[in-house]
Amino acid sequence: MLKEKNPIAIPTLLCDFYKVFHKDQYPEGTQVIYSTFTPRSNKSAPYLERAVSFGFQAFITKYLINYFNHYFFARTEREVTEEYIQFIERTLQFTPNTDHILKLHRLGYLPLKIKAIPEGKSVAIKVPMMTIENTHHDFFWLTNYFETLINMSLWQPIVSASIARAYRITLTRLAQETCDNDFHVPFQAHDFSMRGMSSLESAESSGAGHLISFLGTDTIPAISFIERYYGSTQLIGTSIPATEHSVMSSHGADELATFRYLMAKYPNSMLSIVSDTVDFWHNITVNLPILKEEIMNRPDKAKLIIRPDSGDSYNIICGDINADTPHEKKGLIECLWDIFGGKINDKHYKELDPHIGAIYGDGINYEKMCRILEGLKAKGFASNNLIFGVGSLTYQYHTRDTLGFATKGTSAIINGKEKMIFKNPKTDDGLKKSQRGRVKVISLDNYVDELSSNDDFSNDQLELVFENGKLLKYTNFDEIRANLSAELASHC
Repeated sequence: MLKEKNPIAIPTLLCDFYKVFHKDQYPEGTQVIYSTFTPRSNKSAPYLERAVSFGFQAFITKYLINYFNHYFFARTEREVTEEYIQFIERTLQFTPNTDHILKLHRLGYLPLKIKAIPEGKSVAIKVPMMTIENTHHDFFWLTNYFETLINMSLWQPIVSASIARAYRITLTRLAQETCDNDFHVPFQAHDFSMRGMSSLESAESSGAGHLISFLGTDTIPAISFIERYYGSTQLIGTSIPATEHSVMSSHGADELATFRYLMAKYPNSMLSIVSDTVDFWHNITVNLPILKEEIMNRPDKAKLIIRPDSGDSYNIICGDINADTPHEKKGLIECLWDIFGGKINDKHYKELDPHIGAIYGDGINYEKMCRILEGLKAKGFASNNLIFGVGSLTYQYHTRDTLGFATKGTSAIINGKEKMIFKNPKTDDGLKKSQRGRVKVISLDNYVDELSSNDDFSNDQLELVFENGKLLKYTNFDEIRANLSAELASHC
């Protein structure tokens, strides 16, 4: 049996390989390196016109405080230097100097200063979201040593929070156009993504980003993540009883009996039943009419939700005009209207009877959601007739390049003199051009650069959140949601 070594990953090697050489590559006399973290482009996701600040507090607490305190500062000098030496010797075949490791260990904290946009607020593309610099001249190498960990840890919660924001804006707009209210919107995008994520950590941070805008989730660890790193006095996330195909198929081919069995199990709560295990359209056109009286006699809070899980999403929900059967031409929502009826709301759109509803979660992304809801609108149906399960196509099919995130050095102090440092490759199209000097975010839409440490930063939108091993600004999840809600209220 293999015994797990301590630590899981060496704190002084949480980086790309080339970072271990950079300490000796900066100019002699380097004292301070200052870097910015910026979403540079939404070219691959133009519907994300803004980036939502999220994940900084969790990243700082998890890695810069807890991880380094436990796996580096709380251990002996011999342990932390020997593990570093042994790794470099067996991978690079030379014995490294460890003076910088010893100095950091003896200091007892990470001498860094981080400023960030308040979490829950969003910035325009190209506006810096965070700055980082060293606070002790001996540790200038630390700033960009953390570039790898910063990018890896922050791009996904920010991208997912930004995607959720886009969903929330669109769902709110369609509710305003087709519904009497928008009470359903916090539950209208339900996170199905956990099974498609690359890791538990990805599911946690991405799922937490979703929960800034919504309450519906099946990603349980995201709730625990928020409780651990942010805290909340309100409901963070919730779900309802729902079936899967193994449940349905274990009962056999008689899905009418299965529906009755499940409805009896949950007589007083909402229930979602996956309905395509054997014959989806048979369930809709034959079994649901048989079950109509039983469904209508359930309490109002015990809505039965039909979940198709295969086929063309638009055709299943809105109908396929080229289909051979009348029910397939109509689509699910119109068929449910024909069976259960409903009301014409004040906006003159049809809303299904509250005892019946639908959710679709197979291969949904932002574009598909928009097309489906616009299709229902064109047929005269309100947007609140459908919930979306948003899974890996929504949250996993992204990379750091979705919003072009980069952490780049923009200012340095060398032998007491501050200078602007920057990159602007002639072979580039402008994407990789960095800021110059220190930056100040003067609004969430704009910033100024080419500043020095002597300039006035009193009205900077970037707030000091971490300095010298301590979290200086604690934000709970309720505040994060309030920040986003305030912005969306003005947006809508």
